[in-house]
This record gives sequence, C-alpha cells and structure tokens, in this order.
Amino acid sequence: MSVFHPVSVLRREAAPQTTPAVHTHEPVLITEQQVLFSTAAAVGAPPRHTLMATMSEAMSHAVSSAVTHWRTREVRPYYPPRMSYLEHSLMAREMDRL
Repeated sequence: MSVFHPVSVLRREAAPQTTPAVHTHEPVLITEQQVLFSTAAAVGAPPRHTLMATMSEAMSHAVSSAVTHWRTREVRPYYPPRMSYLEHSLMAREMDRL
C-alpha cells in the first residue's frame, strides 16, 4: 500500500486486468506512387515566372542599388563657418587687454 494514496492503490489492485485488443485487419502497404502523389499535393505548385514579375524584380533591384549608391557616397568633411566679424572684435578685445 502507498503511504500517499492508499485508496488509489486498492482500486488499481482490484481492477480487472485487460488484455490488449487483437487487430483483425491486415497491414496496409502504401505504394511509391501514393507517396509521390501525397508529397506533390502537400508541396504545391512551383511559383510562376511572368514578365511582370521579372520587370518588377528588375525595377526593385535598380532602385535599391541607386539608393545604396547615394547613401555610400563619400561624405564631405564638416568645416565650421568662419565669422570674420567676430574675429576682428575678439582680436581688438585681446589687444586692449595687453
């Protein structure tokens, strides 16, 4: 008897033993043609290559390559603007301090 579930053990011991069911039909064999047919039905048809799809793909490739070219152009260096009117006033101020 089990310490945890004594009632379930008693029911299991009292239950009649069942025999496995005997198969009355013969084994089923599947031919190669049946396997190929079911595989073809599951996979589906290959995609169709039409003129419109080819042209659409070519245009997409052309646009993406142009955008990539524009984005990868050499970036110009940033030069801060020279403000000559401030340089003159700053130089005059420094000269006055001397």
